[in-house]
Amino acid sequence: MAVSNGDICVWTCTHCSHASNPSWSNHCGQCSQAKDNQLPAGKRRWICDICTILNHAAAMLCDTCGREKTRTAPLECNTLKKGQYWSCSKCTLKNSIHQRKCKACETVRVTIEGPKSNGTMLSHDGIKARPDIPVHVTGQRAVVNKKTATPRNEQKSWQCTKCTYKNIETADICKVCKNSRTDSFSDLSFIRAKSSTQLKAATVKHKSELLDVLRLIEEQKATETRDFILTYCMLNNEPFVDDSFPPAPKSLYYKPSKYNETSVSKWLRPNEIKMDGDSSLNWAVFRNPSPSDITQGILGNCWFLSSLAVLAEREDLVKNVIVTREICEHGLYQVRLCKDGNWTTILVDDLLPCDQYGRLVYSKAKRKQLWVPLIEKAAAKIHGCYEALVSGRAIEGLRILTGAPCETINLQPLPGEDLDHNLTWATLLSSRSAGFLMGISCGGSNVNINNDGYKCMGLKPNHSYSVLDVKHEYGNRLLRLRNPWGHYSWNGDWSDDSVTWTPHLRKLLSPNSSSEGIFWISFEDVLRYFDTIDICKVRSHWNEVRLSGMFPPLSSSNHLSCVLLTVLEATEVELTLFQQENRMSKNCRLNLCLAVYRAPSFPLSHIGHLMGNSKGQMQSCVGCETMLEPGHYIAVCMAFNHWDMSRVEPNQPAPEYVLAIHSSKHLLAEQVSVERCLIGDALIGLVLAKGHKHNAVEGVTIYSLTKCWTGLVIVVENRHMNKWVHVKIDCSDSCNLVSTRGVFLTADAVPPLHRQVIIVLSQLKHNMSVLSDFSMKHRLASSSTLGVWGTGRNCPPIDGHLQGLHAPRLII
Repeated sequence: MAVSNGDICVWTCTHCSHASNPSWSNHCGQCSQAKDNQLPAGKRRWICDICTILNHAAAMLCDTCGREKTRTAPLECNTLKKGQYWSCSKCTLKNSIHQRKCKACETVRVTIEGPKSNGTMLSHDGIKARPDIPVHVTGQRAVVNKKTATPRNEQKSWQCTKCTYKNIETADICKVCKNSRTDSFSDLSFIRAKSSTQLKAATVKHKSELLDVLRLIEEQKATETRDFILTYCMLNNEPFVDDSFPPAPKSLYYKPSKYNETSVSKWLRPNEIKMDGDSSLNWAVFRNPSPSDITQGILGNCWFLSSLAVLAEREDLVKNVIVTREICEHGLYQVRLCKDGNWTTILVDDLLPCDQYGRLVYSKAKRKQLWVPLIEKAAAKIHGCYEALVSGRAIEGLRILTGAPCETINLQPLPGEDLDHNLTWATLLSSRSAGFLMGISCGGSNVNINNDGYKCMGLKPNHSYSVLDVKHEYGNRLLRLRNPWGHYSWNGDWSDDSVTWTPHLRKLLSPNSSSEGIFWISFEDVLRYFDTIDICKVRSHWNEVRLSGMFPPLSSSNHLSCVLLTVLEATEVELTLFQQENRMSKNCRLNLCLAVYRAPSFPLSHIGHLMGNSKGQMQSCVGCETMLEPGHYIAVCMAFNHWDMSRVEPNQPAPEYVLAIHSSKHLLAEQVSVERCLIGDALIGLVLAKGHKHNAVEGVTIYSLTKCWTGLVIVVENRHMNKWVHVKIDCSDSCNLVSTRGVFLTADAVPPLHRQVIIVLSQLKHNMSVLSDFSMKHRLASSSTLGVWGTGRNCPPIDGHLQGLHAPRLII
């Protein structure tokens, strides 16, 4: 049975009662049973308002919980006295003894030869069965289902995690969908392979789960690996040495041969390291972590350590990263980090880089705690070496440590841009109130202050600081920052010795930590000296699901690049699209963009309204947030600047991505292969919603997208009934951009009542500025012939591999 609610169109399975199957699917998403499009009038069903099980129309009671169909409806079974009815062996409905078939499920009555006591065998057509075992009848032959056998007075049951059907306690599989019973965390996410012919490839549906539950599952698996290695070390009485990240120069540098002299003389274990002070303490992984535990060494990884200092404000978040929380005498530890969108548990030893005097060279182990150098070593391992940690932004460290969605707030306006500083301050206050983590970057190309100007104020340009607190007291807007060096603090207004402090505020905010690199600074001075603030949205009790895929080469549909979201109840959603990053080159290959649309039908002949989108930019990841009502949505992952390379090297592997989905409520996500034209529809929807409109002539609109796109996208809309629109676009003056058409001068004939993506320009190189400029000519024509502008309808021609993006699309 199908149910339509606005843009939502679903059908309810007649076998397991799953009520959220999309209308385009021919099979149930839970039990994989085929959809029954034409039910006879006598077999139309009703859904119980208590247990949601689907019942036959003739049934007056729910066959699972016994709930009445309507409270006022007279029930025939209530008027039947004992001996005047028989109970259906399939649905348990009480029927009159004069009826040969059950009124609800039409199961043939099983004839019982005389009254029998418990334990006596009953017979039907030569088949014997116990009276407390359901007998399923096919035609005139009864078959005993022993797996579902149970006494009628048995009240215990277990609920199927797939279809929610309540099964008897002794059943090993669900009676409805045949799903295996489970009482452990291993059944937290369910997987289904679609067999629908409407999909081009099998899809897998994933359910978002609580972050803490997923972390516990991963920790359990990681602990099994660690215990196996630890057993080997104990049997051989040897300390653990990580061969994949050995105590050698190749773990320090990309090219060790370039460094004849190095500050690292040896690798030592904790008991061999020379510590200044703290001699009375025993070594521990951590003891009450705090930001003051973090002191940067000679490695230029302030971006990572400043993020770690923010994390230290929350002991629970530190414990989420450190899997091994107790000292291991064999030197075997595990750290959990999120790289390129994927959670990874890294195995490391406790051999740490030291100088000739036995002191730690990189991050310090203050108070004899290992958590800081161990996390730093794990980060170095997953990126290749310690040198890979040099240079970065606080937002990268926050993503690696938490895996949570992040956003950057610009404090300095771009040319022609006006920033609302009051809105920025409100965002900082609300983020602090929500418990979000924050980091801040000092200096930058947009700040017009030289190095001496920073030095005299006690600041370090091109340096990352932690944001520990945000306060609005008596009209003063103040931020509490920390330098990961553990010293060298701000000496302007609101510094420790500043005369700006009133006795009351000094007592309230306690500004006396400059010796540890902690200081207060006004929001006005932050706007003067700092470039960006990064916010990491760490939330409790949110759900997460992560999917991997590949960006299609050109507009091919051979790779999964779209994710179908099924929302069962209204939810906040944060989506983050990651690409694989190489910190050695410090460059990102792809110009990423992520957009979410309503999915009114499937296959997606068209998409619905734009619900949210990221900026199109060359970053390690992009993200967007939106509020989704119950229904179906499609998340489209886009990248175009690799298309030019696909022409040169057609056999080159398609680049991979990870899509992380965080939501306040559970949702379902599955990757789907769609028609190749979806990429064009998605970009048209984005440009129409966010682009600049140029009204050329009556019935013709030209849209250009530059505001949320690093580059340029041009879409032409022809609303004429019988006239073509000829458009000539020249983007030759653009710089550091690559065209999906392979050229910067194009001419196209757009058919009547069609829209067309004319050209897409994306950033080519990460470390160069971008300039997008174009000029255009247009005219109405009675035919598609371009004349002097070019041959055919398109110049250059739109080949088959570009049809999905650049072919005209009918206006719906």
